[in-house]
Amino acid sequence: METSTPSATIAGNVSVKKLGYVPFVPTHHNMLELQRELGVADTRTGDPHTTETLFLFEPSPVVTLGSAAKSSDILAEQDFLHERGIEIHPVDRGGEATYHGPGQLLAYPVLKLASQERDLHCLLRSLESAVLDTLGQWGIEGQRDPDHTGVWVRQHKIASIGLSVRRWITGHGLSLCISGDLDPFRWIVPCGIHNCPVTSMEQELGHPPDREEVEATLSEQILTRFGRSVAR
Repeated sequence: METSTPSATIAGNVSVKKLGYVPFVPTHHNMLELQRELGVADTRTGDPHTTETLFLFEPSPVVTLGSAAKSSDILAEQDFLHERGIEIHPVDRGGEATYHGPGQLLAYPVLKLASQERDLHCLLRSLESAVLDTLGQWGIEGQRDPDHTGVWVRQHKIASIGLSVRRWITGHGLSLCISGDLDPFRWIVPCGIHNCPVTSMEQELGHPPDREEVEATLSEQILTRFGRSVAR
């Protein structure tokens, strides 16, 4: 799959970057750099390099390892994964191992939280709500699991959520399975949950939804919940 040409628009005070299909590792690096810059920048200047940003992208195949991940969370041999073009990359979010790849939509809001927004539990629940309402637009009934962060459909996981917060700047976010191959989830212990079945919007609908429509809906849901408005 070819790497797409990035595009960006300004959504209120938030830059929404629709990157298309991109390599995960450099995109993750760019997110970390912006998170660091926002920690020392005054966002009121309007500097495009220090503006709050929502990254939307389809990632190259990668297994990411959060701060709670263990070596036993990777069930397949590393050579097996590498032969299939799947990288293994430690990241600074919470949680265990997960898989990202073609067909998924990753949404990473890098936001400077005001004092009244500094509730990590509320942040996670807000991202779950954004996914639940997005799925509802396609008639898919999602649910929360009281024991695990994320969103499920018929006890199959459809969205994973993990955040990093530095100096009250958010990083990382969520991944939503729109379509694509779900087999790689069987080669890890997804989010530390053994025997965790995974589904996608395509599997639930019987056909892949329009990706641009899903991106637009999810981004609006996220920004609304964080009190940021989408420019029309």
